Amino acid sequence: MKIENITLRGFQGFNDKLTIQIHPRMTLIYAANSFGKTSICEGIEWLLYGTTSRVEQAEYMSEYKGSYRNVHTPDNEPTFVEAVFKDGGSLFTFRGELTEQDPFKRFVDGIENDNWPIVGDLSKMPKPFVLQHALKYLLLVTPNERFQGFARLLGFDELEAVLGNIISLCTKPEARIPPPVRNFRMAVDVIEKRLMTQPSLTAVQKAYKRGSPHLDKTYDLILQESRLRVLPGTPDAGLLPRLLKIREEAVGKVFQGRIILERYSDEERRRIGQNETHLLGLVTEELIKEYTGLIGLSTLQHILEQMRLFELGLKLLEGTKPACPLCGQVITPTLLDHLHQQHDSLQNQGARTTALEEQRKRIAGLLNDLGSSLKSVQELHLSRISPLIRIKQSLDQLKAILLPKHEVHFTSIQQAILRLEEKKENIVQAYDRVATALNKVQISINASQEDATLLKVLGEALSHYVSEARLYIREVDLHVQPISDADQILRHELDALAGTQDISVLIDLLEQWRDIKKKLEIEEILEGLKDLRKAAEQYVGEKMRQAVAGNLSSEVMEWYEQIRTTGDPNVHFGGFDMERTQSGEVKARRIQVKATSYGKDLISAVSSLSESKLNALGLCLCIASNLKSETPFEFLVIDDPIQSLDTEHEAQCVEVIRKLVEKGKQVLLLTHNGRWVEQVRSGCRSFNGIYYEITSYNQAGPHIKEVAWEGWRQRLGEIDAILKDPAANSVRIQQAEEEVRLVMSVLTTEIYHKIKDVRKDAAKLNSDTVRKMLIECGVGDELVDKVTQSFATTDDAHHASVDYSAHRQRIHIYYNSAWKLVAFMKSL
Repeated sequence: MKIENITLRGFQGFNDKLTIQIHPRMTLIYAANSFGKTSICEGIEWLLYGTTSRVEQAEYMSEYKGSYRNVHTPDNEPTFVEAVFKDGGSLFTFRGELTEQDPFKRFVDGIENDNWPIVGDLSKMPKPFVLQHALKYLLLVTPNERFQGFARLLGFDELEAVLGNIISLCTKPEARIPPPVRNFRMAVDVIEKRLMTQPSLTAVQKAYKRGSPHLDKTYDLILQESRLRVLPGTPDAGLLPRLLKIREEAVGKVFQGRIILERYSDEERRRIGQNETHLLGLVTEELIKEYTGLIGLSTLQHILEQMRLFELGLKLLEGTKPACPLCGQVITPTLLDHLHQQHDSLQNQGARTTALEEQRKRIAGLLNDLGSSLKSVQELHLSRISPLIRIKQSLDQLKAILLPKHEVHFTSIQQAILRLEEKKENIVQAYDRVATALNKVQISINASQEDATLLKVLGEALSHYVSEARLYIREVDLHVQPISDADQILRHELDALAGTQDISVLIDLLEQWRDIKKKLEIEEILEGLKDLRKAAEQYVGEKMRQAVAGNLSSEVMEWYEQIRTTGDPNVHFGGFDMERTQSGEVKARRIQVKATSYGKDLISAVSSLSESKLNALGLCLCIASNLKSETPFEFLVIDDPIQSLDTEHEAQCVEVIRKLVEKGKQVLLLTHNGRWVEQVRSGCRSFNGIYYEITSYNQAGPHIKEVAWEGWRQRLGEIDAILKDPAANSVRIQQAEEEVRLVMSVLTTEIYHKIKDVRKDAAKLNSDTVRKMLIECGVGDELVDKVTQSFATTDDAHHASVDYSAHRQRIHIYYNSAWKLVAFMKSL
């Protein structure tokens, strides 16, 4: 697809809407610095990608926030860039809009789309842009970024992504091992170290060092050493219990007990968590309302008692002659009816008490369950530290065993006991507070003296208890590992004092044998990750080396050779390669940019080549990557490619531009170098493209005018116009005479280039160089004389006196000579 035209409105330097027609082969735009030419390049880039490489490569993104929108564009109008593309015989319009609500909207022929209808992944294709600020990007970035960039360039990005994942997996995997596994490995490491310190277990040590393949042999040796330390005939199943008994008896003569502080299990933590949730959600407004609703039950209780009395009395009155059971008075029928009515009334009122009685039972049961649950959790907490607290009475004995060698561990025991006793006191006080508050609530219910304040006090006590319980658990967790370490040290010291060090090691080996096997498997896996990373890096590195040192190097070199000149010092780009180690292996993710100096290899092109040659190399890399890859874009936008280049290399760049067009690329070339513009127009004269000059810039944006493409034709046309203008004054006549010299210079360079294939700068020619060049090209002497004669007068015109006067007739003769030179050029 090629560009037909581009329209910008409110984008960067373009405030007012402006449309630029693009030639199917070559469009040239000249502008002074800061006149908006870069806005054209970045406008096309932003349209296609929603961002620009300048912003993507920015070190501080915040400095570019809002940089796409022109500050003078009214808030109610969108910023947009629109381009008409031609693909085969079809035309379609892409439009990108920037609004405050949506950073980027895409429209295709006026219909909004999420993506451009382009075959392939744009992010994986080289961008069709050669931008000055990005020329050396891949050359000067870090080695890792260069590797990633070349991977994208060569279509290895998916392979590079897989390699990146493998490297992430294999790099310092120990740092990502979960804490339980890390602690597991450390525990087995302790056993291994103790094994290696026992001279009597040398055979086991040697077998163990041989790793997993010899574990069966190692285990047989462990059993063999164990049999030597127990009664003959002890079965293998009885070895461990017997060894434990021997150690216990020997160590018990030195010290009784262990230093134990167990961690809360996952199941215990789940149970505690559920209990806390229940406690904190118990005292709700609804419960308080139900609880205070029981207050009316005391009044209804009296009614219930009356109802029961009436029920008993009416039952006693059942007979032929009813009489009062207390006084014996006869009950008349009227009075009996009255008693029945009173009983019915009391029954109706008593029905209300049934619901309240059920409510009382439910709340009482809830509170009873609360007390039981709380008691269970409290017992769990207190039992957690009981074994450690009991050791307090043996601290003096421990001190004698552990100090001075293990003072740190002894201090850990003391601090743990002290801190946990403080937390125990706090949680006991919090528990007692809850129990007291709970008891008061229960009494109030039984006495029908419900008080909402009592229930609120219970809620506060529960909240305080939960808080103290959490602090308690946190304190236990803090001391578990130091106490475990201290216990291990105590065991080792007791073994040393009791002479059971080898037996203790054998016990650990037998008890932890399954864990030891797992630990060795883990080590093999971790070691295998190193081999995996190395193999993956070598595979990808070799694939990359073949690509960068082969086709890519030759393709970039082909373009680089066209830019270099015969007068250059022989210090040049030498191709791409992958760095290697001394053993010849490919270094991971290290792409080398080679350079040579008179046949000798240099360390790197980045550090050895001049600024201009690095720019040239960057230009060639951009061009080669665009031509190499499959891309839907048949155009190439090139912005100021000749910065830092001298005049000879500038001339060579013209040839590069020409070859791009000849290869079928639609070229949009932008530059601020007016002198080079003329070289491009001359060197690419046959393309008859479109040439624009940005003549000025104001708040509305750039002012662009189209200028005729062929320089010498334009100048000859202007000379002819002046000569035919009878009103032309002396200044205009002198201007025509100056144009003659420029036309002769341009024509001479064109002839010289056609014959000698060497591009000269027309702006630097004088009569002597023109004569020499024309003679070298075989131009007839008569024509050479007439051409150089024009320099004899026009050269002096720059320094003429005030009474100097140009002559129409003489200029007309020069004008005819120029056309003769044109005829000679066309005959070539």
